[in-house]
Amino acid sequence: MVTQDIRALFEISILERESGMTRTEQLNYFQLIYIQQGKGNHLVNGNSYLYQSGKLFFLAPEDSHAFNIESPTRFVHIRFSEVSFFKLQAEAGQLDYCDWMKKIGYIFHNYHAKAGCLFKNEQDEVFGLALMEGIVREHEQKEIGSLAIIRQSVSILINLIARNIIRTESDEKLERGSESAVMKIIAYLQQHIYEPESLKMQVIADEFHLSVNYLGEYFKKRTGESIQEYLINYKLKLIDTRLVYSNMLLKEIAQELNFTDESHLSRIFKKYRGLTPGAYRRRHKAIEI
Repeated sequence: MVTQDIRALFEISILERESGMTRTEQLNYFQLIYIQQGKGNHLVNGNSYLYQSGKLFFLAPEDSHAFNIESPTRFVHIRFSEVSFFKLQAEAGQLDYCDWMKKIGYIFHNYHAKAGCLFKNEQDEVFGLALMEGIVREHEQKEIGSLAIIRQSVSILINLIARNIIRTESDEKLERGSESAVMKIIAYLQQHIYEPESLKMQVIADEFHLSVNYLGEYFKKRTGESIQEYLINYKLKLIDTRLVYSNMLLKEIAQELNFTDESHLSRIFKKYRGLTPGAYRRRHKAIEI
């Protein structure tokens, strides 16, 4: 049973397979895969992960994956490209559109193939799986208000995933000892990338109780680039994502990322990417679902 394009927001698929190997799929969209029943192996980017009932996977654009099914399996797929989120802007309703897009951006740029290990917190995992069961129920029953419930449930799920990725990244950095401080600075920069006042050197230095000079020297020693270079490179990644996976106008991207105007963005982009934003979009544009 497949229902496609729920008001151009999601594509939800519920599929049942008996056994064997599925074909390898190269993604150009984000995808949540929930295993309602069954067991086997999920092959993601050359790595193999065991799956069983209750497992939840998150896949990002450019991931390659397939399933080796050992027992009859029921898959629930929720697929959405970033294009879908931008289409949502006009009908956002109760959903915090901007916050959701920033969560998606954070996941896209910080999710490092931790397939099958989405939840660091056990209570979040229980909550996340309950949300998936609720999404399936609403999708199958199609009651009054089901679409709104599905939309809100996916929004909450995205927030849970983002929170647990932040936890996982933080724990891994703490394990590295001396790297933990610089990674906290990096996390701060990413989380405040849309807030120019928060990215001033004095504000960052105050946040971490450092002098401006020491902050700059420390960051460059640990990362090999200055804070300003890091911010430019991170913004370029966000621009890449919007050019390829959205239909945003260059003016809108420039405004969102606090460039002076679209000409300023274009000059910076061409300097680092060797292409104008328009040429980059034409070369890399993903096929819409």
